[in-house]
Formats: sequence, C-alpha cells, structure tokens
Amino acid sequence: MKTKYVAYLRVSTKSQGLDGYGIAAQSDSIQSYIARKDSELIAQFSETESGSKDDRPQLMAALALAKKEKAILLVARLDRLSRDLFFIISLQKNEVAFRSVDFPEADTFTLNLFAILAQKEREMIASRTRLALQAAKKRGVKLGNPNVERQVKILVASKKRKTDAFKAKMLPIIADIRKTGCSTLQGIADCLNRRGIKTFTNKSVWFPATVRCYV
Repeated sequence: MKTKYVAYLRVSTKSQGLDGYGIAAQSDSIQSYIARKDSELIAQFSETESGSKDDRPQLMAALALAKKEKAILLVARLDRLSRDLFFIISLQKNEVAFRSVDFPEADTFTLNLFAILAQKEREMIASRTRLALQAAKKRGVKLGNPNVERQVKILVASKKRKTDAFKAKMLPIIADIRKTGCSTLQGIADCLNRRGIKTFTNKSVWFPATVRCYV
C-alpha cells in the first residue's frame, strides 16, 4: 500500500514568492518528493497567513484530514516550520505524523527544538527592531514617520530571510555529518572545516559555538 500524504503550503503575504519560494515552488518540491517515494498525495492545502497567527483554517483542515486518513502531513521546506511555533504545537496536539521535503529525518525532538528556536527568533526580531528605531531616534529621525519604520522593518526582515535561508542550507549538511557518527559540536565543526564550507558571515573556520546555532 502506498504511503498517503497531505500537503500543506503557506506564504506570509500575497507578494511573497519573489524570492523564489512561493506557493508554486513549494508545490513543485512536494510533487517531486511524492514521485520519488512512490507514494500518494491525497490532498493539498495552501493559505496566505503569518506563521505566528493562530487562526489558520487551511492548516486545521490539513491536520484533520491527515489524522482521519492516517496520512503524513508534508511541507516543502523546514524553514516554513522553524518560524512557526503554532504549527509545531498543532502537530503534537493532533498526533499527526510529519515530513519535510528538505529534512525528512526530523523527529519529535527536532520539532521541539525548532519550536523553541522559533519563539527565540521572534523575540530577537522584536529586539532588533526596537534597537534600530532607537538608533534612528538618536540621529534625530522622527519615529512617527511611517517610511522610516517601514525601512527599518524591511532591513530586519531582509537579514532574517538570509539567516533562515542559510539555516535551511546547513541543516541537511549537518544531518549528513551526524549520520557518519560525528555528534559533538567540535566534531561537526571539524567536518565543516574539512569540507571547506564557509560560515554565515563568510568566515573559513567553524567553531563549536558557531555550530551550536544550527543544531
């Protein structure tokens, strides 16, 4: 019997997708995964909602169908999940099996870890925004100017997208290293250094503290 999957796709805004990973790109990735696994996609749900928003009817519908049909809930990329604490909690509460195309080996521990990181990321974004606004105020910029606030938010969001993209790139690489039996931060750092993989800041040397951000 073929394994059954229910796909869930999400973007945060209607304009999202210009970076190459909108609904269409997620759908293509999922379809390729299904074809490789000789499995069956019984339904696909998509919506335009913030990952931190609790009221997401399509997610609820996908979870309900997956549970009813004893299917696996499938998303295209784990960075859709890493910013999405509510999504992780929903999976756990509904006892629905989960897979991500870019990180299929993610287990319950990994999901819990991403839930914690998601909350921390949102707090850091809020903090960076406040600091940027304070710096603008010291320069004499009137903070009531919506254009200034918008530019600050754009800069913060841009940095976050780059950070998320790098994390998504590193997760499968580190997972592959761990499969070889290397599990310590120092060991993973040594492997990354031998492979010549550069850090997020384009440095040539990885340290255990650097690796800690991605495990």
